[in-house]
Amino acid sequence: MINSLEFILPVLIVTLFAGVLLPILFRNKEKVDKGPGLVYYKLSYRRKMIRTLTTIPLLIIIIIATSYLTDLDGVETLVFTSVIVVLTIIQFFYNYYKWKKHEER
Repeated sequence: MINSLEFILPVLIVTLFAGVLLPILFRNKEKVDKGPGLVYYKLSYRRKMIRTLTTIPLLIIIIIATSYLTDLDGVETLVFTSVIVVLTIIQFFYNYYKWKKHEER
């Protein structure tokens, strides 16, 4: 079994680094609304919302893998799963709201 801190800490560091750096790099750039877009920050809000929905199966796999590969107990697994679910829901509705707001202009 992998120590949960050894597993989660590097993932959090990389995620925070990418979450701070990439939005700065792609600010005021042309957004992709059709066709493939690999970089999340280059997508329009509509495409971000669609990507959020399409990543749900991957999130389920990540949650299951994390619960089996780490030494998290039931409560820690529940908290981890709850955080992922709540953040995904917030991300979806945020992108939906911004898409509709941007569409009105």
